[in-house]
Amino acid sequence: MGFAPRTATLLLRSWHGSGPSAVLEYLHTLAEPLTRPAGPVGGGADGEAGLAGDLLDAHPAVHALDCLLEYAASQALADGEMPDEVLGLIADALAAHPGDGAVADAIGAYLPVLHRRATAFTAAHPELYVLDPHRPSSTAGWLRGPGLDPLLLAALDRSQLLAVMRANLSGATLRVACALMDGHHDLLGDPAAAWSELATGPGGAEAASYLLMTLALLTPQRPYAGDAVPDPAARTTVDVAHLWWTAALDADLPPGALAGAGHFADALPDEVWLPLARRSAEHTPALDNADKVAERAAGHPRSPDALLLTGHLLIRPAPDPEYDTDVRRHARTLLQAAAALPEAERPAQEEQLRRALVEAGEVDLAQTLMTAG
Repeated sequence: MGFAPRTATLLLRSWHGSGPSAVLEYLHTLAEPLTRPAGPVGGGADGEAGLAGDLLDAHPAVHALDCLLEYAASQALADGEMPDEVLGLIADALAAHPGDGAVADAIGAYLPVLHRRATAFTAAHPELYVLDPHRPSSTAGWLRGPGLDPLLLAALDRSQLLAVMRANLSGATLRVACALMDGHHDLLGDPAAAWSELATGPGGAEAASYLLMTLALLTPQRPYAGDAVPDPAARTTVDVAHLWWTAALDADLPPGALAGAGHFADALPDEVWLPLARRSAEHTPALDNADKVAERAAGHPRSPDALLLTGHLLIRPAPDPEYDTDVRRHARTLLQAAAALPEAERPAQEEQLRRALVEAGEVDLAQTLMTAG
């Protein structure tokens, strides 16, 4: 029947040489306490054995629920074919234990199957799709698990999804980023509006930075001389990254929200990356991965964007000695390369970078600056 490995021991103990119907009956018996509200261990006034709140994944009733869900999924090859008795158990367990993490996680693991093969049931139970940063839910259990399902993600409430991303719910931001990069461009609606809503409230700047970082890490590496022409799918991914990074810059985000843009240091063509990186550093000088950002910029002494970008990196707040060393080293390399250019080709921003280096502690450059002044 293809039951989950973690429930194999339970099944072996319950088989006793009988047929599948006996096993299912036994599993339903084990899971039945989930249909009654949590109560004190030992039962209530009616003599029924109650379950304490906050069940563990290892509880026999939760194991039995997991087994029955796996069985139901194996039986449903099309919508409407999931066994009614299992759907009834799910409904009763949700009603009796609405805030229990173990029950929510057990159901959440099969939420993609329910979403596709029990559509009438899920339509009647919208609580399956509720997301609350402060409360366990089936959807939160699914988000923390393996596998991607952009269609299920699209069925979730957008504001609730952004709220759990702000709360850093495990898996939420990665799933959203993967769906966006996979072509589900309308998942969060208008990009600039989505960035603004994500970044609003406690944890918003960090959440925006984390989404930007995740998008960057999913973007293919930039092309180098001699590389083969990227396939269309890779170009589409680059276009998505470009779109969402640009929207973040246009969304008037709070300080620090663009720190994750530093992870684009090895992505996107130079003509795209340089102006976006410069704008990001202007907004959030303390970019992540700043040494790599400065190293890439150092290869473009003719670019005003590269010089301005590097200057912004030097003036970020809260200096860190290790960060300072790497960024200043690359900044000096860039300045030297720009100064060596013929005067007609030398960007006017050269002196701005020199001044930023002096203010960052490279005092040996001050004499050149005074001479130029």
